[in-house]
Amino acid sequence: MLLPEPMSRILVIGAKKRLPDTIDLLYNLENVHVIDYQGDEEGFTLGAPLPEASEASRKLLKLRSAERYLEISSDSFEGKISESKIKSDLDDNIARIEEEVDLAIETKNAKQAKLSEAENRLSQLEPYRTIPLDIEMYWGYNNLRVLAGNIRSNPEQALKESLNGYYEIFTSKDGSFVVLFVSSKYTESAQRILSDSGFTEVPLPTGSGLPSIAAAELDKEIQNLKDELEFTSKEIGVLNEKYASMILSSDEYLSNIVEMAELPLRMGTSAYTFILEAWVPTSSYENVASAFSEKFGDAVYLELIENRGREEYHTDEYEIEMESGMTTVEAESISIKDDPPVRLEHGRNTGRFEFFTKLLSTPRYNEIDPTITIAIFFPMFFGLMVGDVGYAIPFLILGALGLRMCTTPEWRGIATMLFYGGIWSVFFGLFLYGDMMGIEFTHAAHAKNLVSGWETATWSSLLGIEIPHHLFTIPGINFDVNLGYATKLGSVQILLYGSLWVGIAHLITGLAIGFYNLTIRHGIKIAIMEKLSWILIMAGFACLLPVVIDVLVLENDAALSLTNMLLLAAIGLFVIGLLLALKGEGGKVLIDLPEVVSNVLSYTRLIAIGMSKAGMALAFNYISIGLIAGIGMENVEPTTDIVMLIAALAIFTVGHLMIFILAILSSGLHGIRLQYVELFKKFYEGGGVDFNPLKIRRKYTVEE
Repeated sequence: MLLPEPMSRILVIGAKKRLPDTIDLLYNLENVHVIDYQGDEEGFTLGAPLPEASEASRKLLKLRSAERYLEISSDSFEGKISESKIKSDLDDNIARIEEEVDLAIETKNAKQAKLSEAENRLSQLEPYRTIPLDIEMYWGYNNLRVLAGNIRSNPEQALKESLNGYYEIFTSKDGSFVVLFVSSKYTESAQRILSDSGFTEVPLPTGSGLPSIAAAELDKEIQNLKDELEFTSKEIGVLNEKYASMILSSDEYLSNIVEMAELPLRMGTSAYTFILEAWVPTSSYENVASAFSEKFGDAVYLELIENRGREEYHTDEYEIEMESGMTTVEAESISIKDDPPVRLEHGRNTGRFEFFTKLLSTPRYNEIDPTITIAIFFPMFFGLMVGDVGYAIPFLILGALGLRMCTTPEWRGIATMLFYGGIWSVFFGLFLYGDMMGIEFTHAAHAKNLVSGWETATWSSLLGIEIPHHLFTIPGINFDVNLGYATKLGSVQILLYGSLWVGIAHLITGLAIGFYNLTIRHGIKIAIMEKLSWILIMAGFACLLPVVIDVLVLENDAALSLTNMLLLAAIGLFVIGLLLALKGEGGKVLIDLPEVVSNVLSYTRLIAIGMSKAGMALAFNYISIGLIAGIGMENVEPTTDIVMLIAALAIFTVGHLMIFILAILSSGLHGIRLQYVELFKKFYEGGGVDFNPLKIRRKYTVEE
């Protein structure tokens, strides 16, 4: 569907004693999008959770605590567990998990604390290992000061000259650590000398015995604690394997209970009644009404408030003007009231491009879903920029593998780009450019004389086989289908000219969609002034383009004559479009007019990026095939040296691998940029809310 699925707004009212059964039915229907209660009904307030929410939340908290400690992931799950089994065993399982996990975690934390303490003591003793003094000798003096720390230079000579022998110094084997015993009255002098030597003081050791012996004992203790921690971690791993499936399935079961029990927080309630508003797909309304009637009869009242159309709703006339662009104050934000949620429906191929739409924003309810335009133009532009069969085949393979194996939206989006972009790359590589790895299949006339002294190779000449340039003729229109009509480096002008027409067609498509969007929102009058005006201006530019080419490129000044119908059509369309735009949008149109030229010129990147890749390919092909292998060089015989051939193949492979990677990045980024920046600006507003129906989500459980 071009537009999101039509929505209907419903009202549900019933007695509070019917609330649990109503919630069950809403979740079972799986097509009801709840509107949060805003407190605007007299006598009603936000509801309170059902009684089971508290107990289920308490159990869920315990399970998630165990889940975090055991580091359980979805990969740990095997199969599905029935809800009846989960319910019957839940209390016993939680008690057993809590007991075993708490014991294991408590043991692990205690050993971790001991390990940290031992490592801290060892780091304190480490500098003293090679100092031959018992730890007790560092303490207990009245007239001596003990200074210990790291140094950058040896201070002993300065100490000898300044302290008159009232000190004793011990130095580590590597000379980077000293312990100084100095008379208390010389402490300041000693500290000054040590400071000049880059002294950094460290705490004195604690304990007893030689530091080397104490440190060795700590090494053994630390190793033992690490072994014990490893054993405890293995025990926790066993608990992970033992309880992962049960914890994940119980978590899901309890999460569903909590979610359902807290639904009244989104409703309005009084002492005896509840009220709920919601959106349902219009096509599903009869099924919803029938389900309520069968389950409750007249006990719960369901009313269809409206079948929402596509016209725009605003609170006042000023908002209408603002949203349609009829004033110049565009910086103000207009709140659109009560937009229905958006449910998009696509086929399998188009649906794969929905990621790129929602990467920017969800469409609004009353605008055309741009996914179809992305599905058409994004891979087409990607293929036009790559346009090489040699790169397209790996794109197709990688894209197909990604679509089959990847599960995350980001990677599936990349795989979609590669696969469908690869299809268009094959098409343009065969029928527009006729090349592979920057080498034409058979017809090199457009690419001759690009490198002096080297006859540009073709696959036909390299492989020694005859590859026909003309494939077949389409009957009826007598159109010859060839392997290539232009080359990226030999047909620059015509390709750039063609890219301008691609841009004009792309932009007019966006404006036409915008025209339709405004028509269904505000009517044909505003659509004509807002969008048809720009379509006419763009059409005028399209008529002017051949005239500009005639004058600037072909130097045909006669094209500026008023007898030139294209020039007259361009002026007429431009003037009519400008007058309509001025009427609709005011003077800001004059500011936006230069964008017409810049927007169209932006599409020259479609060819420029392909040209840059072709230039790189030509350089690597010339180096590997021409200079090293000697193929096609004037007055040079092709080499038969195996080392030279291997070198040529290596350069050829590495060079084209680099181009391959750059092609993905540049073609992907610029391809999607042309959709977001150029096309979407013409019609897309976004900011919609995804249709999120009440639904019991089951991944680890099954209902019996």
